[in-house]
Amino acid sequence: MAVTEDRKYTKEFVYNLLEGIKGKTLGEVDKSHQFNRTKKSKKITGIAGDVIEQSVFGYKRDAKQECDIEIDGLLTELKTTGVRVPKSALYRAKGKSGKKYNIFLGAKEGISITGVTFDPTIQTDFTTSHFWEKSERLLIVFYEYKSYEVVPASEYANFPIIDYCYNTFSEDERNQLRNDWEIVRDYLLKIYNEYSDVEERNSHLIGFTHILRPNLLLIELVPGFKRKKSGSYQKPRYRLKQTFVDYLVRGHFNKSRIKSEVSLKQPFSSFSELDARCHDLTIRFKGKTFAQLKKELALEVGFSNKDFGAQCILKMFDATCTRLNQISDFNKVGIIAKTITTTPEGGRTEDMKLCHIDFEEWADKDVDFVESEVYTYFCEHSFLFPIFCEHDSKDTSQTTFEGFKRFAFDNSFIEKEVKRTWKDSRYLIHNNKLEWEYKLDKQGNMRRNKSGSYMGAPNFPKSKDYIVFFRGGENDSREKARSVVINGVHMLPQYIWLKGSFIADKLKSLNYL
Repeated sequence: MAVTEDRKYTKEFVYNLLEGIKGKTLGEVDKSHQFNRTKKSKKITGIAGDVIEQSVFGYKRDAKQECDIEIDGLLTELKTTGVRVPKSALYRAKGKSGKKYNIFLGAKEGISITGVTFDPTIQTDFTTSHFWEKSERLLIVFYEYKSYEVVPASEYANFPIIDYCYNTFSEDERNQLRNDWEIVRDYLLKIYNEYSDVEERNSHLIGFTHILRPNLLLIELVPGFKRKKSGSYQKPRYRLKQTFVDYLVRGHFNKSRIKSEVSLKQPFSSFSELDARCHDLTIRFKGKTFAQLKKELALEVGFSNKDFGAQCILKMFDATCTRLNQISDFNKVGIIAKTITTTPEGGRTEDMKLCHIDFEEWADKDVDFVESEVYTYFCEHSFLFPIFCEHDSKDTSQTTFEGFKRFAFDNSFIEKEVKRTWKDSRYLIHNNKLEWEYKLDKQGNMRRNKSGSYMGAPNFPKSKDYIVFFRGGENDSREKARSVVINGVHMLPQYIWLKGSFIADKLKSLNYL
């Protein structure tokens, strides 16, 4: 594969070119007048990339499965992606600028690489695949998406170009990408070998992206493979997960991240490898009490520490950090590792706090569910649960380690439970039905909490009726802490939670790894 002469550059040229546009907005560098198109259309997918390709580098956009440019003789794919400060970090970024501000930037979305090739005869080797040819070397230009709601394409003209990076993947990441790609290849090969008739084959491919999703570490397949009204089929593309792109973005802007994140000494290239390792740890430590684990793992923390179980798991994985969420190998593939303590009967699992709610998106009537952040969150994240069993609530030293369980949210759960919460809460916002509900005592009087404030919450979906529900996630219950205002209703910052009984039932249905 080769590029035309007008797409061949030197590193020095690229460096000077991109250094010259840093700090400028996309509109300021738009020499090819891409934003003129927004006068006729509010939504133009990829307009930021069009500006960088056609106005900055000066070549026309095309849909070929080939690398965009060549830098010093090396084929390179040019990508443009949005970054922004997560709302949870805004208070820390406030008043800062330059590098001190940029360290708080994270990925707004994943990065699309190329279309999935549906011809196995030419896509059997990873190293020569279109996917690897277009992802082996990435030149990524970052612009700041300075909004927390969906904006029309014309607004992109005001977004500043922040920086750029030349990305190559580590050997471990390459192995993970290879394994993901081979999972897709093997599935397609099986279908092609079984069904020679095109229509029959396509009917068996419908929904395959959802089937493979729980097994893919770093990539996702979007959109889903389905039959359109026209009779043709919507085909997916390979996209680097937002969790992985976020890991890359934070590593670029925050060089000191290594101080707070730790890589496993024994990385895994697939979920099956992780499962096997968890299985080996279960064989070694299953049934051992906290007292035995403390001695065998040489732990210095006491049993009364609420994180004692997590400290045991960190030692089992030989991870040199203090919290499970500091393990970078888990973070970049979207694994949420949480210890669970149950009774011998498998009960008493607490509700689980998941992610902060961006109300600007939920209030936007034009946002489709499949394009929402909450949909992406449930698609890209999975759980790894180390399970402990408490036999005596008064003597935690006798709590035993039982093993590991892992699960990902299947498509039916996302389409039923997550979407139900999404639709019902948006209905309250869009139809001005949102209101504050006070908690009353038996006499019908409003109850007060310890801070003296009246107890209550907005009438968003609650755990009583929903598996996926809303709840405040702050420790401060005073009225002045209700910093979020929706339709005139003051509330604490809200989070998505997962019902504890659902988790308990789910765990009972799963075998230990």
